[in-house]
Amino acid sequence: MGVDETKRVPSQKFIGMQVVDSKGAIVGSIRDFTMNVADRVILLVVETKAGGEIEIPLSEVSSIEDVVLLGRTGQTTSTSRAATPAYPSTIACRSCGTTLPAHAKFCAKCGTQVK
Repeated sequence: MGVDETKRVPSQKFIGMQVVDSKGAIVGSIRDFTMNVADRVILLVVETKAGGEIEIPLSEVSSIEDVVLLGRTGQTTSTSRAATPAYPSTIACRSCGTTLPAHAKFCAKCGTQVK
């Protein structure tokens, strides 16, 4: 089940909502929204459990209900698009090995700066 394109959720409901990765681990909670105007990408600003901050593109959200569930399962694929992304979608924390989104600046588990 993917993100329901017709469902509308007020921004006030998102703030403070827990963000959970595809394995069920709590990443953190939504602090704000931002937009990359050049790429027209909406990003969720997430405060991690370790006190860091990461930005997660809305395209990485697979479901929004009581929590925001991350995962690529909700992303639609096009037959004209390559199956593999041009850049890695995840990276590993050099300190604890946790798998993180490629755009992460800090590890969601230990708080180490990854870039």
